[in-house]
Amino acid sequence: MLFGIDVASVDDNHDVNWAVAKAQGPISFAIIRATQATHVDTQFAAAWPQLKATGLVRGAYMFLDFPKIGATAQPPDVQAKAFIDTVGTLSTDDLPPALDVEFPHGRAGTGMSVNAALEWIHAAWAKLHDWYKVPPIIYTSGRVWHEDLDDVPVTDLLDSPLWLARYYWSEDKPAMRDAAQFANGLHAPPVPTPWGSAWAIHQYQGDAVAMPGFSSTVDMNRFNTLLQGSNSDAVTWAQRRLRITADGDFGPKTAAAVKAFQHTHGMVADGIIGPRTFAKLCWQD
Repeated sequence: MLFGIDVASVDDNHDVNWAVAKAQGPISFAIIRATQATHVDTQFAAAWPQLKATGLVRGAYMFLDFPKIGATAQPPDVQAKAFIDTVGTLSTDDLPPALDVEFPHGRAGTGMSVNAALEWIHAAWAKLHDWYKVPPIIYTSGRVWHEDLDDVPVTDLLDSPLWLARYYWSEDKPAMRDAAQFANGLHAPPVPTPWGSAWAIHQYQGDAVAMPGFSSTVDMNRFNTLLQGSNSDAVTWAQRRLRITADGDFGPKTAAAVKAFQHTHGMVADGIIGPRTFAKLCWQD
């Protein structure tokens, strides 16, 4: 099991030691907030290079603000441009930009229809996609997509890997890092209907405490590692990027293709799709 975290300045961590988090967590990846609407997260500038120096697979996300009844919001493409201006260039060692899609007060609080909300999401998605030339990761949940977006079908958004929230452990409790809790598909996140069974990252505990290297809270995540024997729409996603038959079955041919891809890109050729190989695959045309 490969664990990771996500944080923002609202978590109020001070003097974060990413090396300790990586070694003692242990964690393999970290995603940090770059912007909310057009506001830059106050901890981003310091944390972003530290993640790279520590050797973690790093990612950045933008929290997309929606209008509220009686109040406007910056247009979604303007919000995405603020993210681009803040993060700048991403490398193929980094995760693609992540677009946070949630409705803290429910979609009803925005005064938008489902189609209008989807257009808002797509405008931000398209701005990120056109700039970085990669489908952004979408952070959301099965509940949000069902209750707020009525399981609306999508087309090009299906190219986006999913980072899904579904909490199984309480907030303000020690960070849960027992891999056995996820054995045999336990505590899996519900996947929004349009994506079938494809998900990449699961945020399984919010505002966890006692995470090595941190003085306050973090959100706990795990990566959906793919290896021989896996069978899911996530495998199909990977096979398309490996340019092999996309049948969702991670058999010997897929393992060989993964090893060849890893070798070409200077990675350990173990035939397993973890966060580092996943990041590289995301940037494949």
